[in-house]
Amino acid sequence: CLMAGADIGPEVTGIPTVDCTKEHTHELYAVIPYDQGDVFPGLAALDTFAQRVCVGAFENYVGVSPFDSTLSFSWLTPTLTSWNNNKDRDILCVVGPFDGSTLTASVKGSGR
Repeated sequence: CLMAGADIGPEVTGIPTVDCTKEHTHELYAVIPYDQGDVFPGLAALDTFAQRVCVGAFENYVGVSPFDSTLSFSWLTPTLTSWNNNKDRDILCVVGPFDGSTLTASVKGSGR
């Protein structure tokens, strides 16, 4: 689970992780490699891909459609720099409370 502060910027190099039984803001629910090519596709293409795969993974993890959930989801995508320098190809799907509150347990299988 993740504890993302309000000061997190548009380029994330690290987010503190915590045990899911401790207070946290988000939970990583899927790590999906971008498999549509080796050349950096641009941020818009990565966002389109991320939205599709994160929506697809949400219900399997949480137990309810993201459209019927009290939780919201988002994603982190590689930057051009991380793509080129670190061979970063992973889309990180994250879930958290829609109202911005914190969690003290995993949402996996919660049906929330």
